[in-house]
Amino acid sequence: MPGTAVVFGAKGFIGRRVTAALTADGWRCVGVDRYGRTTEGAGNVGAPYYRGHDWSSVALSRFLRACGPAVIVNAVGASWSTDPSVVRRDNVVWPCRLAEACELSGTTEAILHLGSSHEYGDTAPGVPVSESGVLAPVTEYGKSKAMGASYLVRAAIRMDRPVTLVRAFNVIGPGHGTQGIWAAAVGLYRAAAEAGSDQVVANVPLPETARDLIDVRDVAGLVSLAAGRPGPAVAVYNAASGTATSIRQLFDAFAEQTRIPYRFARDPGGLRTGSTWQCADITRAATHLGWMRHFTLTDSIRAALGLDAAASATLG
Repeated sequence: MPGTAVVFGAKGFIGRRVTAALTADGWRCVGVDRYGRTTEGAGNVGAPYYRGHDWSSVALSRFLRACGPAVIVNAVGASWSTDPSVVRRDNVVWPCRLAEACELSGTTEAILHLGSSHEYGDTAPGVPVSESGVLAPVTEYGKSKAMGASYLVRAAIRMDRPVTLVRAFNVIGPGHGTQGIWAAAVGLYRAAAEAGSDQVVANVPLPETARDLIDVRDVAGLVSLAAGRPGPAVAVYNAASGTATSIRQLFDAFAEQTRIPYRFARDPGGLRTGSTWQCADITRAATHLGWMRHFTLTDSIRAALGLDAAASATLG
């Protein structure tokens, strides 16, 4: 029987979907935003996440004790950021403080942490990466995510509590966040549709770069399943589609749905480093949790652009 889940980062792109999925599956969800504000009448944490580069693990532990026995879900994290201090604050310092608070509280039943595919580092083209792959992050972002996860894993082991790591690949879908190629594509096509433009121009220096795209709603479904089945001391699941999609294929799909063509302007300025090909092996989530995808790339595009809603309004 589901109990209480405390979701940190509950107002974020992934966090709000995770909260909705857990609630739908019968969990009592206490959502916490970056300012320490909560839902479910839990009272504010009294230690906002973003006060300088530090948080009070003591205040956090008091809050967790007040929530009672609970599964702790960490959906806080900086995505790709141009500010290294933000990456360190969200991906390293925060999980360190949360780990300390979980140990101090004495009420932590399990920990579930949202990680990233970039923790794997460069991957061999054509070879889907599995959870047993060696972590070898090459970007500062990937390194920060791996380091943050390590604090929570060590805390769980010391507490003799299960910890689950869900490594999300490129998360797409409605409520798309602000960074990355998906957010850029949505923004460009939304602006083009509103302005009646006859073409989209995107700055994409490497259009054949391939990523594994997964709808945020499917990620949330996997998290909820994992929360209900904590499994071994340390469980790791890839949240992905199991398919490599190039940036060109992504824009082809946008063009097909909107009937607005595109062209690429290949300015290498500000080009981010990272693997040119990523794809996940998703066998473990399917086998251990019975998880399966429900949303295709087309579903994600239509939801992000509101095309289904627009069609319904026209028919109505």
